[in-house]
Amino acid sequence: MIQMKIAAIFLILVLILSSVTYFFIKEVMIEKPAICKYCHFITPYYNKWERSTHNMVPCLKCHEYGPLNALSGQLRFIAGTYNPRPMTNVPDANCLQSGCHEKRLIESKVIFTRWNIVFDHKPHFTKHPRGLTLHCRSCHSDIVQGEHMKVSRNVCFLCHLNVKDSREHSSRCTVCHKELKAKVRYRGKLFSHLRPIEKGFQCGDCHTSVQIGDGGVPKENCFFCHIDRTEKYKDIEFVHRQHVTNKQIDCLFCHQLIEHGNIKLSKDIDDII
Repeated sequence: MIQMKIAAIFLILVLILSSVTYFFIKEVMIEKPAICKYCHFITPYYNKWERSTHNMVPCLKCHEYGPLNALSGQLRFIAGTYNPRPMTNVPDANCLQSGCHEKRLIESKVIFTRWNIVFDHKPHFTKHPRGLTLHCRSCHSDIVQGEHMKVSRNVCFLCHLNVKDSREHSSRCTVCHKELKAKVRYRGKLFSHLRPIEKGFQCGDCHTSVQIGDGGVPKENCFFCHIDRTEKYKDIEFVHRQHVTNKQIDCLFCHQLIEHGNIKLSKDIDDII
C-alpha cells in the first residue's frame, strides 16, 4: 500500500515537472526570444531582429535548436567548454514552411535593388552554381549591418564578379545589365551600346574599376575558428562543402569584399566609340 502511494506521488511529480517543462519551452523559450540572450551572446543579432520584418517571428520558428541542443549546452557549460557564441543553422524547410515563404520557389522572380534587377531564386537552388549547394541563408544572412536576414549585394558580387577572363566578365555583366540597347547621354550626345559591341569591344574596355578586390580568403582568416587545421586550405570543393553546404557559414565571414558600383570610364573611350 505504501509502495503504491510512493509510486503515485512520484508519478504526480513527474507529471508536474513535465508540464512545467513543456510550459516553459512552449510559452517562454519558443514564444519569447528575449530569453535567448540570457545564455547566448546574441544581443547585436537580437537588436537587428527587433528592427527587422521578422520581428513577429520567434527565434525557434526559424533556427534549428531542440532539446538535445539545450541539454548538450548545459553539460558543456558545467564542464567549462561552452561557447556563448554558437553558430546555428536555419533549415531551408523552415523558410519555405506554410505561412512564411512557401511560394518563393514557385513565384521565384523578384525585383532586386533600386536598379530593378530581376533575381530568380530557382536557378540558385536547382543548378548548384560552381558546384555549391546553396541555402536561403547563403544570400539572406546576418552579415548585413543593421539588418536581419536581408540580402547583401556583396555576396552577389562575390560569385558573379569573381572571374578572370574578360569575355566571361562581359557575359556576367548582362545578367543584371540587360538594357544594352538603351541610349545614354555622354558629353551632351546620345550614345548606343550597340556600336562598340559591333566592333568587338568588351564591357571592360570602356568601363573600368568594375571590380575592386578579388574576393580572396587570407589563410589567417581560418584561425578565427581553427587552430593549426589548414591542411585542406587549397581544397576549394571540400572547404565550400563543409562551410557553405553543411554549416551555412556566411561567405563574407571568410572572403574579402569585392567592390562594385563606382564604375569609371576609360580615358581611351573616345577612340573606342
